This record gives sequence, structure tokens and C-alpha cells, in this order.
Amino acid sequence: MLISMTIANFKSVKSSQTISFEAVKDNRLDPDKIVSVNEKLNLIKTSAIIGPNGAGKSSFTRALEVLKRIVTSSKDVENPLLSSLSGTVFAYGIDKATPATISIRVILKKGIVGDDENPTVIATYTLKASRDKIYEESLYYTVNSSRKVMFERKLNEENGGYDYRFGKLYRGEKKRAAKNLPETRTFLQASAENGGETSSELYSWFTDTLSILPMGVGTQTEQFVAESLSRHPGWGDMLVNYLWALDITDIRRVGVRKKDDGTSQVVFTHVYVNDKKVDGYSNTFLAESLSLRRLVAIGIAFFESFVSEKVLVIDDFGQLLHPDVLCHLVEIFESCNKHSQLLVVDCNPSLLRDGLLRKDAVWFAQKDNESSTVYFSLSDFKGRSRVSNYTRYLQGAFGALPMTSDFYFVHDGTPVSEKTEKEEENA
Repeated sequence: MLISMTIANFKSVKSSQTISFEAVKDNRLDPDKIVSVNEKLNLIKTSAIIGPNGAGKSSFTRALEVLKRIVTSSKDVENPLLSSLSGTVFAYGIDKATPATISIRVILKKGIVGDDENPTVIATYTLKASRDKIYEESLYYTVNSSRKVMFERKLNEENGGYDYRFGKLYRGEKKRAAKNLPETRTFLQASAENGGETSSELYSWFTDTLSILPMGVGTQTEQFVAESLSRHPGWGDMLVNYLWALDITDIRRVGVRKKDDGTSQVVFTHVYVNDKKVDGYSNTFLAESLSLRRLVAIGIAFFESFVSEKVLVIDDFGQLLHPDVLCHLVEIFESCNKHSQLLVVDCNPSLLRDGLLRKDAVWFAQKDNESSTVYFSLSDFKGRSRVSNYTRYLQGAFGALPMTSDFYFVHDGTPVSEKTEKEEENA
């Protein structure tokens, strides 16, 4: 599970910004909405970043996406930094060559505080890189309360090489993994692919646990759904039940069929009543409405997180969806999930409805006077109020609201409103 992430000089984020998913100690907050790691650490099941368009909410999602892409990139990619970090360093910075920094803290092992044989293990992985090279890379373990270095790699500006430092608890190849390692490749990946035990633990978190839902609703999303349904044939019926729970009641079957070119196609069977007779028809995934495709993709991602531990990240969570459906999706995840996290990004203030999310699960994003994104938590606002957080947000109590103003369209140097008045006078 993800404890926190810190980013700096990345997309709309300039100064270091941290978002934490650690539950605060407050008996007034719902204990059913957290996952207990040990007696001292609890993590929130569902968290949301809310704010106006263009505030930088998605910078968080993109940072996780970029970090995963760099760490797990194929050997066929000559420079994974170039394809991943191009256009992502702080957009308003003077020096575009200044490296971006992304740091995450994740749970690798749930244990018992103070128990040396069954400890809680937390990994802190930091990458500082530009499009051309990695400047710093490090992995630390916190075993119970003791922080220990696994490896550090820092660029030596004088000789152009890297200085390495390894901790006593590091297990895996050192010299072989570091030897001739390009400045565009992570040591984490190189050592994991060489069988390094320490690096493999975190590398597996990137490949198996971190799940980022595809943004679109096209071919890539269809393949994501088709592959999952092929692995789990029974999930077709489960999808029908899931859609019924969202008031989509005319679909009776969801299946997968192979096309002539070898790719898979998701097919929906609809039924309807015509002259008191039940009739039906089939539709392919790409022929369905955009909202249905989005709901199906979210449903499949949910199912995956229900059967194995995932950190599920969904950008534009409410895209194409009714606010009531959006909130019910959160309720479905909360009721069925036992061990996974859901991290969503959205503009929709409906996520602030009473009882849906804990206060410490809500983060806001807005721009400061340098047009740089800052994140802050709803739990930072103390005190009680008889007015709901949803209403208070719309009233501007927490900020992170769009500042709208009048707009006038000008054509050929004349505002349309004025032109219309003159035309009316002439008429």
C-alpha cells in the first residue's frame, strides 16, 4: 500500500509537495474506512484529490505513472527518461533542465511493532532525474522504527560517473548491476532483473500492485477489459450484476470473442421488451456509449483490487458519470474491498458528501501566486460546523474553487453583443 508521495519540479508542481494516505488519530472518523498495518499505522482505503480544472490535480497521477514507466521500461526503449519526462518538468520554470524529483513510501510487509522476527517494513524510493539522465536514486527501508539504507546512487559531476553506497541489509548483486549501467536506467530495475532480492521486493510492487486505470475509453481500454475477462470468465456475470447496481438493467451478458486478426473484442448482449415480447441485440465495446465503457473499465479495475492487493489510481474519476453514480462507486469499493487502496482525482465536489470519505482522505489542489500547484488536506481545517463540507466547499470555505468571470466574444474588432444591438437599431 502507498503511504505517501512527494513530488517537486514536476509538471505544475514547483516546490516540494507531499500527499499522505496515513489516517489521522481521530475517534470521530469512520474506522471502517481504513486498513490497519500495525497498531501504530493505519492507511486510508479511499482518498480523493479535488479542485478546479487546470489546478494540477493530475500531476499526482502522472508522477506515479511516470515513475512506474521509468522503473519497468522495456529494454527496447533506448531512453525511458526521454519518453516519460518529456514535457513534465515544472512547466513555468526558467531552467527546463532542472531535474524532477519523485519519492514514494510504500508498505512492503505488514508486521508487529517491536517484533524483530515479524517487523513492519516500509520502503522509501526516490528518483531525481531529467530527460537526459538520473541525478540521484535511493532506496531506504524502515524496519519497525529503524531507517536503514539499502542503496544510494548519486551522479558525480566531476567524473560523470556515479557514486554508490550499499547498506548492510542489502541483498543482491552490487558491482554487476551497477557496472556499465546507463545514466538513463534505474539501478532498481537493473538489480531486480539480475535477481537482487532487495530490489525485487519493490520492483514487484510497481509491476503487480500499482494499477493505473487507462484514461481513455478506446482500444487500449477494451484490451484491458478483454484480458481480465479472459483470465476470469466468471467476471462477465459479475459485470452484469455490477451494472444493475448502477441502474443499467438492459444488459444480460458480457463476453469476449476473438477477431480474425487475433485481437480480442468485448461484446455486450442487450435485451428489451418490444410488443410485450423480449427481444435483444449485441453490441461491441467500441459501439457502446462512452459512459458505459468507462463504468465497465472501472468495474474490472475494482474486481482486480478485490481479489489481490492493489493501489488503484483513477484520474478523472467522474468522467462521463452522474454524481450519484460516482458516489455509489466509492460505496461499492468500500463495501467489497478488504486490502486495497483507491486513489482518485476529480473536479466533482459530490465526493465531499457527508459520510462518503473521511476528512483525512480528501486533498485539495489549487495554484499559488507563481501558478504552481499546492496540495492541502481537508483535515487541516479544524473546528465543527453544522453546515456540510460539501456546502462549505461550494461557499469557498476551503478554497480550491474556480474563479470565473464574464466572457465577451469579439468578432472583427466589435463585441458581438454591441454588434447585435446596432443591428437591432438598424432593423
